[in-house]
Amino acid sequence: MIKKLTAALLLVLVLPGWLRADWKSDLLALLGPRPDHRAAYDYLASAAARLEGDDRQTAGALLPYLAGKLNETVREQDLAAEYFETYRDNDPDFGFLDYVTLRDFLAFWARWKRAYPLVYDLNLLSYGKTPATGIPASVEIGLELMNDALYRISLGPYILEGGHWPRGFHILSVPLSGLFSQSGDYDFVLDLKSGDLVVRKSVRVRVDVADLAPPAAPSSRDVLFAESRAPRRSIQEGEISLYVDGKLVLKSRKIASKPAPLSFPLPGPSMAGQKPYMPPPTDSPMAHGVSILDALALAYKAIKELVAKKPPKPSPPSYSKVSALSFEYSRATAAGLTSSARATVSLVPVRGAILRE
Repeated sequence: MIKKLTAALLLVLVLPGWLRADWKSDLLALLGPRPDHRAAYDYLASAAARLEGDDRQTAGALLPYLAGKLNETVREQDLAAEYFETYRDNDPDFGFLDYVTLRDFLAFWARWKRAYPLVYDLNLLSYGKTPATGIPASVEIGLELMNDALYRISLGPYILEGGHWPRGFHILSVPLSGLFSQSGDYDFVLDLKSGDLVVRKSVRVRVDVADLAPPAAPSSRDVLFAESRAPRRSIQEGEISLYVDGKLVLKSRKIASKPAPLSFPLPGPSMAGQKPYMPPPTDSPMAHGVSILDALALAYKAIKELVAKKPPKPSPPSYSKVSALSFEYSRATAAGLTSSARATVSLVPVRGAILRE
């Protein structure tokens, strides 16, 4: 009995590895000297759902190749996009393919790796000088781009930014004006065009707003003090009359001051021999002369600036990649009261997809 249990356990441990090797053999039989691409695609599409790990990744790269052999362009594009959005540009092991199939597949795969404008590794950027309080006008998002592409970022019908991005790291500034009134998700649409291929990726920003403390209603004493401290408008012009037994005994009138219609600027000191009603002379040596010592000082300063070393270029600001940013601020409630609130900004991962008209 113990021997039977040991043999059954050994068979269970060996069986998954045997299945993983078996699907490759069956696929190679369909891609032989006379390849049947339709049968190979149908077999691999059904087998890929049961595969795991590296085998599933290998099948995900071979499916768009087989769809391309069947001239199914839409399916080829969707499967290639699904692979890059899942595994980026990491290549699995294709050593089990025969020489002819491998050479044809590598040419196909290299073309896709040069064309697909993959955006990945999106993170919020936190700078050391970022204030922890107050509502920010925008946040910056760092991202990696696999290939050169034309880009356009928009929010609804409004285009916020556009241009050309080379491959590598980029910083995208996303405005947050008006997004802190309530919690919710906001999709900034990022369109990337590489050749004839257009990929749309949503940069989903999630804003969570929570009150730190319930707003306190103002007391009657605070209301009275606020009314007493309210600025009062002074009387600019008026008249006061005092009567005793119907007789006018005192009358006072206040007239608002008015600016003078004319102004006479006072001139500065006159030069020797200058009349106060005449314009200053333009050919006086005292008006345009420079002393020899001042001229030497200016020449020395100019020579010193020419031979001085150029200052070092300013270093770029340092930042760190974070998953969320929090801000504290004050907001008005529906009852007209003021409460302290905290808003947390984070990114929700969304896969890109090929855009078709």
